[in-house]
Amino acid sequence: MASTASFLPLLALLLVATAHCSPLPQRCPQADRQALLRVKQALGSPATLKTWSPASADCCAWDHLTCNEAGRVNNVFIDGADDVRGQIPSALAGLTALMSLSLFRLPGLQGSIPACLTSLSKLEFLTVSHTNVSGSIPESLARLHSLDSVDLSNNKLTGSIPNSFADMPNLRSLDLRRNQLTGHIPASLVQGQFRSLVLSYNQLTGPIPRDDAQDEINTVDLSHNQLSGDASFLFSEGRPIGKVDLSYNNLEFDLSKLKFPKELTYLDLSHNRISGTVPRSLEALSTLQTLDLSYNNLCGPLPKLHGVMRHGCKPYEHNMCHRGAPLESSCHQL
Repeated sequence: MASTASFLPLLALLLVATAHCSPLPQRCPQADRQALLRVKQALGSPATLKTWSPASADCCAWDHLTCNEAGRVNNVFIDGADDVRGQIPSALAGLTALMSLSLFRLPGLQGSIPACLTSLSKLEFLTVSHTNVSGSIPESLARLHSLDSVDLSNNKLTGSIPNSFADMPNLRSLDLRRNQLTGHIPASLVQGQFRSLVLSYNQLTGPIPRDDAQDEINTVDLSHNQLSGDASFLFSEGRPIGKVDLSYNNLEFDLSKLKFPKELTYLDLSHNRISGTVPRSLEALSTLQTLDLSYNNLCGPLPKLHGVMRHGCKPYEHNMCHRGAPLESSCHQL
């Protein structure tokens, strides 16, 4: 019995020693390091990436990136660099543990979005914004089922929005503003899975795809396009929607009986062809900070309610009423 008891401390020491001798995960494996060096070369070896050096073995210590606990590069962010030149490097596809890629405010970045990015199966956040990247949006991006957020805003992208974007299971935020996109908004893109959908300042046409689901969408900005038809389905009391901007389109619907979501903080329907009268449901919008219904075909009289009038008369100006009392004059009479 005594011999067994004396053996136990020795066994514990052996287990501790074995644990300390276990090999640790290699920080910055050779494949990640080589891929990064190829990325730097493809971007013209800018001074912005001066720490990306063959002389430094541990790329996890380099600027403009981070590594995960396993020592793999999982985040690359290059922003605000005027010395970056070239196209989006295909060598990025070699960073197979990448979860976030951000190429932001790089005026020297041009060319198209490479289809090889679809090999980044773990990618959750993709930003290519404020660059001179052009061409169409690859349909193949929809194969990245882990994507949560896609920001391709402020570029020179052309063509249509891929229909496959509506089928991406985890996509919650899509920002394609300020490009040169044409065609229709894909069916089911305005649907329950999105929290934020921003497609403003493009050349999109046709109706907004109808969706009557009581979803979780918070922000819809489709302003400054050429959209037409009825968008009243976007508004219902049960939706947790906070911002709606449909300004500068050709939308036509009756505003009179709409019941706006109570969580609205921003509503801009200006510069359309919306008719009817200002609904009494505006009174319940205690959190509404921005309102603009100007440059439509709305008529008076304006409801004599604090929630309607606390924004002043400016949101109701320049409405061409075809049947009924002029809206702007009825506002000034209150």
